[in-house]
Amino acid sequence: MPEDYILLVTNNTQKVNQLKKKLTSHGYQVVAVANDAYSGLRILRSQKVALSIIDYELPGLNGLQLARIMDNEKLGPLILISNYQIDFRGNLPLSIFGVLINPITEYQLINTIKLAISQYNIQKKLEKELDDLREQLEARKKIEKAKGIIMQKYKVTEDAAYKIIRQISMEKRKPMKKIAEAIILKEEGNKK
Repeated sequence: MPEDYILLVTNNTQKVNQLKKKLTSHGYQVVAVANDAYSGLRILRSQKVALSIIDYELPGLNGLQLARIMDNEKLGPLILISNYQIDFRGNLPLSIFGVLINPITEYQLINTIKLAISQYNIQKKLEKELDDLREQLEARKKIEKAKGIIMQKYKVTEDAAYKIIRQISMEKRKPMKKIAEAIILKEEGNKK
């Protein structure tokens, strides 16, 4: 997904035209425009955009309610636009990467977009690293449990049990986690 694809969600035609002009002059592409929250959601669920710029005052749901849905469904980053300060009541959705108060200068808009996209990319990278670490921890737990089963069953050392799992993994060309899961499953099946 190109980092220049923008979705605009506002029911103000004049604002759409102003934003489009500012965005296109800086190389951004407005790939879709929605005039209410539900149309914006349909677009977000059907196509990828780098960033959504959402008016706080929308028919149906307000921009903050839409942001919460986007947050829950992981539909990407957004910038809220409002005519006044927004009280988040300490509950700021993680998908909001900026709030702009009208009137918006071109400088504010472009810098907020750049910052939002950059911070969102950092957030996604950190989330992936966290998921990878969780996966590694889960694999280690299973390997440790499988080693314990092998040690007890065959009266071998921890190092020898590890080497057995690793050898089976190489022979079967499967990750050690999968081998450990099979050992654990077999042991649990034998206990029944």
